[in-house]
Amino acid sequence: MKKQGASVVAVATVIGLTTLLATAQGVFAAQVSFPKLARGLNTWLVRAMDQCSSSTLSMVGQPHLPSGGCPQTNLVTEDTLGMNFVKLRVTARGSIGLFGTGFTLGDSLRVRLTLRVTRPGVQVKHPPGSNKRVTFQDTTVECPRAPDAFLARPNGAVVGRTDLGACLSPNTNLQTGNIEIIGVSLINAVNGKVVASPGVLRR
Repeated sequence: MKKQGASVVAVATVIGLTTLLATAQGVFAAQVSFPKLARGLNTWLVRAMDQCSSSTLSMVGQPHLPSGGCPQTNLVTEDTLGMNFVKLRVTARGSIGLFGTGFTLGDSLRVRLTLRVTRPGVQVKHPPGSNKRVTFQDTTVECPRAPDAFLARPNGAVVGRTDLGACLSPNTNLQTGNIEIIGVSLINAVNGKVVASPGVLRR
């Protein structure tokens, strides 16, 4: 009798857990709403440096700092271009604008963006359905597209504007929807190395 009672309890427990998991999955699968307003992205860029993955220096007499660090290096990031400041703007209309100074005549630059786009009203084939909200795989683009680039002027300034849709071609429909900008960097168009990344310079 006890064995039969234990079996009933076990079955009931399994059914309860299954129901709970199904309910939880339904909750997790619920679609959250898009924001009401996101007019664009404005960011200043700071000089990109190599990552310190393993400390080789010990700090002395430096309170409130980590105990270890690395010499500043630019082996995988850009080490040849000068830079005073750079500001980047991406508008809700898809316009990408770049303004910077401190470069040398002929320096060739591009903006690298990693985007995660979610679009409503999409018709899908597998599984079939219409009016679906779909998040696409992250995509990385360089603006403007090669062979074009933003070129430094004789006074060292870089002033350029391009269009997000042109950068995304042929997937131009990814320029609308909920566009998360997961990564931003300014790169040397000649060697692909990162020159600058979003940040703040504090003295």
